Amino acid sequence: MGLLTGFDNATGWALLQKNTAAIEKTYAASGSDANDIAHFKAVAASLTTPDALLKDYRALSFVTTAYGLGSEVGQTAILKKLMTQDPTSSTSLAQQLADPAYLKFATAMSNWSPPPFSTKAGIDKAVAGYQETSFEASVGQDNTALQEATYFSKNAVGLTQLSQLMANKPLLDVVTTALGIPSAFGALDYTQQVAILTPRVDMTQFATAAGVQKFVQKYLAMDQIKQGQASTSANSLVSLFQSSGASGSSGGLTLTSQALGSGALNLLA
Repeated sequence: MGLLTGFDNATGWALLQKNTAAIEKTYAASGSDANDIAHFKAVAASLTTPDALLKDYRALSFVTTAYGLGSEVGQTAILKKLMTQDPTSSTSLAQQLADPAYLKFATAMSNWSPPPFSTKAGIDKAVAGYQETSFEASVGQDNTALQEATYFSKNAVGLTQLSQLMANKPLLDVVTTALGIPSAFGALDYTQQVAILTPRVDMTQFATAAGVQKFVQKYLAMDQIKQGQASTSANSLVSLFQSSGASGSSGGLTLTSQALGSGALNLLA
């Protein structure tokens, strides 16, 4: 059980904001970060080309995690393009993908003269990024909403285009939850999603850290409501089955697709 287990979103977020350094230190002490960091530092000097990094899976996993692309560690063709193209070019993969995480990685890893890990500053930056991402993952084991809120707080500031939010699933999850958009949204095609989000998302609110924090508070409140609704629905369903059994009915309870889905898409209007 972690430090933030059992707290509601508002209380957990308040604790996290006031005691980030202490909580991060505690999580780090209980994890395996030290071994991963030691390995990376030991091989950093040998990572002189993109190919050298791609051949060392453990180092590659460390670096991609440090720059928010840990889930893409197996996508070596994509990673190589990000490391060998000019990320400022409009034709580069980093620009075409729209997700700010790809651009961040490409910006840090596209210059190999000198190699990005040839200096203490370059190594320290990667280590700091890895520790930050690992910390967020540890928070997520206690409370997924707090993990997503932390990620959103650090990555949404300065975004100006809706496509940037939509290209990044954790960012989009925060937005749809905060706006009360139901899960049926995920089944819609991209054009339909854009049509729904455009009038609802004011991108200017992400221009400042204060604006992002205000949105995060809305997200945490809405997520807490969803948790309460899910709990109530589950309890109600159990009660219905128990009632059915107590009455001796052999017919059981039939939940039709019409009953479950009625009005769901109307919430998107």
